[in-house]
Amino acid sequence: MEWNDDKAKAIVQKHKKRFSWKLSFNVVRVLLGIFLVYAVYMFTVSMIYEATNIGKRTEFYQKLAVDWTYPGYTSSIFFDGTNEINPFLTQKIEFPLIKIIGKEEFAITKISLNKPLIDAYTTTVNEYFPYSSHKEFPFSLPYNPVTNVKLDETEMPDVWNQLEHIDQGNVAQLAFSTNRYYSPEELLELVSNYQVDVLWMPVYMGELKNFTEGGWSGSENDITLAKPWGLAGFKHVDEDFNITYSTTNLNTETVKESQEIMLKNMGKMIEEDRNLAETLLGTAYLQERYDYLQKEGFQVYGAVVTGPVKQLLKLKEVEGIHNAKLGEIKPWNWIDQ
Repeated sequence: MEWNDDKAKAIVQKHKKRFSWKLSFNVVRVLLGIFLVYAVYMFTVSMIYEATNIGKRTEFYQKLAVDWTYPGYTSSIFFDGTNEINPFLTQKIEFPLIKIIGKEEFAITKISLNKPLIDAYTTTVNEYFPYSSHKEFPFSLPYNPVTNVKLDETEMPDVWNQLEHIDQGNVAQLAFSTNRYYSPEELLELVSNYQVDVLWMPVYMGELKNFTEGGWSGSENDITLAKPWGLAGFKHVDEDFNITYSTTNLNTETVKESQEIMLKNMGKMIEEDRNLAETLLGTAYLQERYDYLQKEGFQVYGAVVTGPVKQLLKLKEVEGIHNAKLGEIKPWNWIDQ
């Protein structure tokens, strides 16, 4: 058979096509194999993640951190968030931060948590606060924790003046301090004659006396803790960390249960994963706080309340209330109950 360049090129082209198709098929097969391995891996990881309740526990701890250490905010069960694990075994949990203003819940911002599955110490929490939406509420201690000397009251006349000039068709949040410690039940009684809902109460837990954490501001006669902890509405969960029922405010029917469940949850955190809990709560003294509450009980020294602005203004009449600060304002949504 006579050989020439055209025949050679035809043979080469024929084998080239076969090789190309075979290579393409092998590449697709490898990619499908990788995808299937990845799918099986992620399915297994997700199933274990769900079955062990690791993600639910971390999310629950973070929501308690919001309820206890973010005055004026809460973590509602009615707003959807995300709770997932990525291929690198890092948990990603995100949920809205809620403010109750009047009778409505408003998703003001969000909190995002990234936590490696096997390391609690590299947890990062990102808080996204829009401009002018993150209003800090300071609370003045009634007594010096070291000397037990009574501290001065802080007058804030501008707040009351603001409330006088705000249209009565609005509702708002207001924070205030008290000139002595109250039990939560006593503080509810203090404001019981006014149409307001109590959302949060700062609780003294032995700061500056039994431990020092987060610092403080003020002077010898006025002490404000940098990061107060407080009593809020409770979240009751089952063994799988599913929230079975909850409250978002403090009233005479729920305040005792709120105290009991807060202590129960603190004890559960200490027993299950103290390192994770302290990381999310931003404390190194969870045990000390728990022990103090067990021994001394709940001593509150203020509150965050919400209600019609004219009702908030009337709190000016209550003896012992001072250091008032006005929070977010919204149009009327109040329902008398």
